[in-house]
Amino acid sequence: MSNLTHRMSQPPTELAPTPALRQIPRRYVALGLIILAIALLGTLVLVRDNTAPGSSSTVETFSAAPSSLVSMLDLPSSVYDTVGVSSPANPVTPPQSTGSGQLWQDSVNGGRLLPVVYFYGAEFAPYAAAQRWPLILALSRFGTFSQLGLMQSSSTTAFPDLSTFTFWNVGYTSKWVRLQSVERYSSLNPTGARYLPLQVPAPRQASAVSEYAPSSDTFALTDVANKFVLSGSAFSPAVLDGLTQDQIAGDLATPTAPLTQAVVTAANEVTATICAVDGEKPGTVCRSTGVQEADELLKLPTTP
Repeated sequence: MSNLTHRMSQPPTELAPTPALRQIPRRYVALGLIILAIALLGTLVLVRDNTAPGSSSTVETFSAAPSSLVSMLDLPSSVYDTVGVSSPANPVTPPQSTGSGQLWQDSVNGGRLLPVVYFYGAEFAPYAAAQRWPLILALSRFGTFSQLGLMQSSSTTAFPDLSTFTFWNVGYTSKWVRLQSVERYSSLNPTGARYLPLQVPAPRQASAVSEYAPSSDTFALTDVANKFVLSGSAFSPAVLDGLTQDQIAGDLATPTAPLTQAVVTAANEVTATICAVDGEKPGTVCRSTGVQEADELLKLPTTP
């Protein structure tokens, strides 16, 4: 009967040979070490992802600015004229002449050629975040935005979390000027290694970046019809620090506010460059006091 329950080579009370006991734990120890290493690696990846800048999402989503906010960006002419080009608290850098004799124009659906205002930016970039404000104000004097997206700059760059807009999916119509824009990178950085690519410049747009920007990864570039350019932002992004879009837009109604003076001065200067390339139209804008002051600063011909 003992042969039915035990091996014939050992008595009923004999233990299994010692080497057999050693082999099984070694296998499990090796397997356990492998599992532990994988677990530690996974933990490190999770920690890195949890501390990475921006959202962990890998899909860009569009958040439209409410019409009430967009309407606040259509400032009264009195604000532009009162500020002019005076910003004592925050220095403003105006666009520079390129000296080029070639006017950049484009048409919409085969219509007449219009001068191009080109913006090359990135959603994460603080200088692009700052520059969109005066550019939107200036363009609002020549046409209408039907769609703007809300955006915050990156939380991990200099001047973090600035309230701004995005020109991704922008809607804009004008009888005087054509807006072209590229938001090269998103504000999303799911791994902490790089921001997600968003839009790619067309050949003519890439040519402008190559000629006038310090590099293709320097944001922002504002190009007015290949005649005037500004690399970076007109004023320090610190002007917008800690404010929401509604707060910034609300401040713009007060000409004596330092924020308003910086943004509106920059907007008057961009407006003057657009007037210089579109035949000084519309006259109510191009002959306004604030734009005339910008003309003098930029040494542009003034319109009687």
